[in-house]
Amino acid sequence: MLHIQGISKQYGSKILFENADAHIGHRSRIALIGANGAGKSTLIRILLGQEMPDCGHVSRARHLAIGTLAQELPKFHGGSVLSEVLKMDGRREELLEAKKELEELFSKETTQAMGDSEHLEDLERYGRVLEELESMDEYRLEPRAKEILLGMGFKSTDFDRNLTELSGGWLMRVALSRILLMEPDLLLLDEPTNHLDLESLLWLEDFLKAYRGAMLLVSHDSLFLNRMVHEVLEIDQCKLWIYRGNLDSYAEQKRQRIELLRAQYEGQQAKIAEIEKFVERFGAKATKAKQAQSRLKQLEKMDLIELPESRSTIRFRFPPAPHSGKEIITMKNAGVRFDQKLIFKNLNWVIQKGSRIAIVGVNGAGKTTLLRLLSGNLSPTQGTVKFGHEVKMGYYAQIQAESLDLNKSILQELEAIAPEMPMSQVRAIAGAFLFTGDAVEKKCKVLSGGEKARVALAKLLLSPSNFLILDEPTNHLDVESRGVLLEALQNYTGTLCLVSHDRTFVSSLVNSVLEILPAKQEQEGSQAVQFLGTYEDYLERKLQEVAERKRKSSTDLLQTPVSTEGTHETKSYPSNNQKRSWERERDRLEKEISTLEARHSELLAILTESQTYQDKTKSLALLEEQRNLEKNLKNKMERWEELCHKL
Repeated sequence: MLHIQGISKQYGSKILFENADAHIGHRSRIALIGANGAGKSTLIRILLGQEMPDCGHVSRARHLAIGTLAQELPKFHGGSVLSEVLKMDGRREELLEAKKELEELFSKETTQAMGDSEHLEDLERYGRVLEELESMDEYRLEPRAKEILLGMGFKSTDFDRNLTELSGGWLMRVALSRILLMEPDLLLLDEPTNHLDLESLLWLEDFLKAYRGAMLLVSHDSLFLNRMVHEVLEIDQCKLWIYRGNLDSYAEQKRQRIELLRAQYEGQQAKIAEIEKFVERFGAKATKAKQAQSRLKQLEKMDLIELPESRSTIRFRFPPAPHSGKEIITMKNAGVRFDQKLIFKNLNWVIQKGSRIAIVGVNGAGKTTLLRLLSGNLSPTQGTVKFGHEVKMGYYAQIQAESLDLNKSILQELEAIAPEMPMSQVRAIAGAFLFTGDAVEKKCKVLSGGEKARVALAKLLLSPSNFLILDEPTNHLDVESRGVLLEALQNYTGTLCLVSHDRTFVSSLVNSVLEILPAKQEQEGSQAVQFLGTYEDYLERKLQEVAERKRKSSTDLLQTPVSTEGTHETKSYPSNNQKRSWERERDRLEKEISTLEARHSELLAILTESQTYQDKTKSLALLEEQRNLEKNLKNKMERWEELCHKL
């Protein structure tokens, strides 16, 4: 499908690739990994043809369709959620517009006029348009789009929402949904899980497992990659190294490769030392001079083995947690409202000293709002939030710009937290987070997401705390830095409360789970419910829910009619006779749709043949039949979808 052959790429003095090779097959499922700055994004741009290598080339299969999701927010130009997803790569819109224009033209023309050579070309073009729409499975496209959007966490009421109403995270879900609907030959996904809650992440895993094309994934979620990939492509030493298996298998294979490489390196160094010693000892002697020269030539021809450079990574431990009271935070009837929107109400919760809590729930339920409430950065609009005796808080915000003064340098930002600390100690902590030399003078506004994350972590170290609140602390950290942070938090002696979609990270840190259940109606607030079980139990329950959702209809099953009479809400269900009637109608429609689709395929085959248009009366009759069939097929598909929804 795609071959990378001997590519090299260099920016200034920095070499990213040197004579690198790789191959992506039709069913490849590959994790692309490498240190920050190794060239992952550059390689993806080269694969897409957006950037050219300095030498070497990338060969692609003919008509290869590639769907790509970048970390940057795509540009949207208004429109509804559903219509944007249905645009796919824009080709469908072009075809539908061409189909509409040609049908309007045909409806105005007489049979006689249709004999002109110009109109014969229009008829042939119309046949090609129909054939391409058929290959897109046009008549099943909208139900599939809705199914994907529901899996991505949208409600059916969101389908007609304007894109301007959505946050960046939800817009990324729209972009991902559009790519999944395209079903390209190759998916290039850069951090596809960053904006997904657990339910949507589990759905995406299920979807991608059944995906028939090839995939190249960049993700810091090791559990996600372990479940998705069969190969690992690593950028290391300016080469592309392929390993068979998932991430766990890769780690073991690489360890073995490095051990073998180190043994070969040591053997070669010993050989070099032996040759150099011989030349030094006998080079001046006439009887040994030829031998010495021969060994020097041997040394010059030797391909030197290079060991991978040791990578710098953050290194730190949290200082001992200062003493605090037994109750860290007590909430009584706490609530938060933004303008007319109620986020929480009547929240009663006590966080005990030593608790290690994961706050979970779908995006938009209010997890970040709750953390801001706990941190004191947000005051309740009703009820009280009381902090315990001697509670010293450390807060890591999901959006690092919220916690950093972007006009300050890294050093100034750190100094402001601990003004009495000696400068040498502040610099030492900055160095532990890879900010050394002149790098500490960088303004925070020019830092990357990963660098801002490291500055925020350094600030937590400078102000000893006994209650840590972390909102997605791993989002911008590489694998090594995540491991260091995980170890530091495992050894942390204070109380911990965190929100994170990284399941591997969370499961080894927490001992209790608080689930935020979103509001069922606009006027209600979200509910916070203590989950009875471990985090692993919670994950298992979510897996079961996703499996159950897949077994049911692909339409939104949450919209069951509800009766609001009296003080209790009760769901109304159809009678058995009504259900059987719907089932019979659905089965009948499926047979009719199958017959219509078969006839539609026959018509397409006929209309794409040039000899069809030699008999103008017959060709116009076929076009009319095709238009009527499409309308009939669309109506039956809508009714079938409605019945599936009811059942």
